[in-house]
Amino acid sequence: MQQILRAAGLESHRARQYSVHDETVIVVDIAGDAQRMWRSVRARIEGHYPVLVNPSFLVTDPVFHHAAAPGELIAQAADFDVEDFLTRQPGSQMPGSRGRDPEILGTGDEGYNLDCYDVASFGEPEALVIVPRPEPWAAFAYLDGYAALMGQNSAVSTAVARRWHDRYGAIPVVIGLATGFEVSRPPTDLADAERLAAEHVGVAGLTAGTSVRAYARALTQLDHWTLYNRP
Repeated sequence: MQQILRAAGLESHRARQYSVHDETVIVVDIAGDAQRMWRSVRARIEGHYPVLVNPSFLVTDPVFHHAAAPGELIAQAADFDVEDFLTRQPGSQMPGSRGRDPEILGTGDEGYNLDCYDVASFGEPEALVIVPRPEPWAAFAYLDGYAALMGQNSAVSTAVARRWHDRYGAIPVVIGLATGFEVSRPPTDLADAERLAAEHVGVAGLTAGTSVRAYARALTQLDHWTLYNRP
């Protein structure tokens, strides 16, 4: 642990190790600006991925761990059909779903507030977690607020995070009921953005704050996402 903390520039921070099934993560207390701390650690370490967490019990309390081990979830993510899964969910707004609701979809003219999609507005992260995998999306195999607190399929977040990383360069910054991503390649095509918007609300139903199509327009302008849901 100390070698990793030194490489991350965190040797003076209070840190503990926690087991997640057969693997170990490092949980570091936040000092100062959490997102600045995350950026610094991300720039310094290789072979591991740092992610902020709120609340911290998602990783420190085994009750909230996935039933499956991280390695199993990562393997499942490779073959998980995200589009089919989300399309078949009750109330799905995915293209091709029989349950699409014109009022929820909207026209796209309903408007949106870009300032509402900032994960910082949901409170300060409680800890920084260093997971023993370099792939950003793999962090969800270790901690996931939607699976832990809302009973979702624990493979979903890992699989969709992998899909969004491949398609949009999305990487998780904060994991919790409010989950924040940085995005290097936002969608530019409106049809693609609408599908992505439907994926977001399929995973975290309170994300959009407006119609799906209006949210899709917002996604073409955002280099960060905040998915949000609550029990």
